Amino acid sequence: MEAAALLWSFVFLFWNVVLPILCIAALGYALQRRYPLDLSTLSRVQIYLFVPVFLFVRVSGSNLSWGEMGLVAGAVLTAQAILALPVWAAMRWRSVPPAAASVIVISSAGFNAGNFGIPLAERAYPGQGGAVQALVLMACNITVWVLGYLLISAASGAHRNPLLVFLRTPLFFALVMALLAKAANVTLPPPLQYPLETIAGGLVPLALVTLGAQLAQQVQPPDWRRVLPVMGLKLAALPLIMAGVVWLFGLWPWPGAMLIVASAAPSAVNTFLLALELKGDSELAAECIFWTTLTSALTVTIALAIVKAMGGYPPG
Repeated sequence: MEAAALLWSFVFLFWNVVLPILCIAALGYALQRRYPLDLSTLSRVQIYLFVPVFLFVRVSGSNLSWGEMGLVAGAVLTAQAILALPVWAAMRWRSVPPAAASVIVISSAGFNAGNFGIPLAERAYPGQGGAVQALVLMACNITVWVLGYLLISAASGAHRNPLLVFLRTPLFFALVMALLAKAANVTLPPPLQYPLETIAGGLVPLALVTLGAQLAQQVQPPDWRRVLPVMGLKLAALPLIMAGVVWLFGLWPWPGAMLIVASAAPSAVNTFLLALELKGDSELAAECIFWTTLTSALTVTIALAIVKAMGGYPPG
């Protein structure tokens, strides 16, 4: 009886949460194949406007306590470190070329908290999932932009200051402003609040269309010897590690449920952008993103069904 209930929950969640997300991404995929889009412009619009505004609106209006917010960021970084460190050591032990090793580590530990994760959070836990996911997004950006720059630039011979680059991004500025607004309990006047909320609400469709368009450019036969391990680490090992960290940090049922579901998301698209910019193994990065994104439709649904069956809901 319990197995039947879990199966029904899986079908229900896939139909109502995951499939609508995939449908919008599929529209972006079809649009890109028929009418090629300028993906660099779409990415900049998100990075420099929609995501920072979403971050500000969700974090400044979050009902999470300061302690919970710190624990969310700490849990994400801890889970990623637990996975990334032994994977990097294994890559070095097996003498994997540095360019490929760096992409494997980032693709395994860094997940798509923006294009995929934000729509997932908003759909799975309307009104409350986005506040948690905004913090997950911030922690993941630290991982990708700082650790990703360090690993990929070291492997390719490029020399950049990843911390300085990150501190100059609108994402960091938006987080600082959001924390100040939350601390001061600021209520913005309607002429400011309305455009910010409107832009924040537009991130989900824009992110999914962009994700679909990006995937349309990355279709190619993969090197399964390199891609399959990343899929196993990212889509199976990381959610299990996150579940352990959630228990250790005392974050169950909320916001721990959202963290576990978020960790089942695919590899971060920014991994490909970094590899391309820093002349790393961009082909491997593209393969990991494409195939983890397709497979995550299954893993995310399973993770969501399990956490909800175990009582993973926000208060009230």
